[in-house]
Amino acid sequence: MRLKHQIRISLPYKCRCTRKGPKIRYKDVQKLEIKPKHPYCQEKMIFVTMENVSRFKGQEYCLHPKLQSTKNLVKWFRIWKDKHK
Repeated sequence: MRLKHQIRISLPYKCRCTRKGPKIRYKDVQKLEIKPKHPYCQEKMIFVTMENVSRFKGQEYCLHPKLQSTKNLVKWFRIWKDKHK
């Protein structure tokens, strides 16, 4: 008797960062991560982890990479981090 084992890998069917996030100030961001494209998503993913002192209290958000607000946040966060090293 032979049993066939079938492993099904379920990939998400859409990108994780498709919605607009809350209004975020670059000074409230603790960590910024830019992750590459995945097979199921043609966009890079931008994750921000918020400071504990802000109103978001350490939450992580995934931001849509094509929005102008996200592009501005990444730009100003990098400038601000470079100044405060």
